[in-house]
Amino acid sequence: MSLDRLLGTWQLTMQHRAMAEPVTGRQHYERVLDGAYVLMTWTYDHPGFPDAMALLSEDEMHYFDVRGVTRVFDVTFDVDGWSMVRLDPAFSQRYVAQYVGDNAMDSTGDYSEDGGSTWHHDFTMRYDRVG
Repeated sequence: MSLDRLLGTWQLTMQHRAMAEPVTGRQHYERVLDGAYVLMTWTYDHPGFPDAMALLSEDEMHYFDVRGVTRVFDVTFDVDGWSMVRLDPAFSQRYVAQYVGDNAMDSTGDYSEDGGSTWHHDFTMRYDRVG
């Protein structure tokens, strides 16, 4: 399954539009519920970014963070990477990750405040597999 390519722990480095310095953190992906889903957990080394978890399937991601925020994203996977999008009239988000070999990913995130009509750059992120 395409989700299996994500399994393991990744060190991340994010350059966010609101920060002058890069923000680091970790993400971990593991199969749960007899392999039906992938549990994704992440922490950031900066207090301004929330620790979070999500359950991923082949077509959806259910996101939860320490602020009590919950969101549902549509997800797609292919041999080159994966993407997700959430359209909401007030605050939409989209994300695209490209695999760089077996042990790295590069991604970009965008946001929209008009239901996805106009997109603005939010962040770039580099993932490097740990171990």
